[in-house]
Amino acid sequence: MSNYQQFRILKTNAFSKVGRPQKGMRQPKKPVSFEQWFLIGIIRQEKKGAYFTLYPGFVRIQWPGRPAVLRTVADFKREYYSEYLSKFYI
Repeated sequence: MSNYQQFRILKTNAFSKVGRPQKGMRQPKKPVSFEQWFLIGIIRQEKKGAYFTLYPGFVRIQWPGRPAVLRTVADFKREYYSEYLSKFYI
């Protein structure tokens, strides 16, 4: 390996550790609201083949060939606060 190749590898690694987003990574500027996050999640899963039925306080999720899952809105809110928002407020 030539000195130039070693230099390029070191330079690339140094820039990747500075905290800049890597090529192809999207960093949202601020978190979206629960309602937006919930709808984005439903749309994303529907594109993968899931069917959603909304009931007052519950969401029924049906994947083809699998038994249906019933989740409460409180489950989604807990996931929103503990997993999604924790990415923004460490």
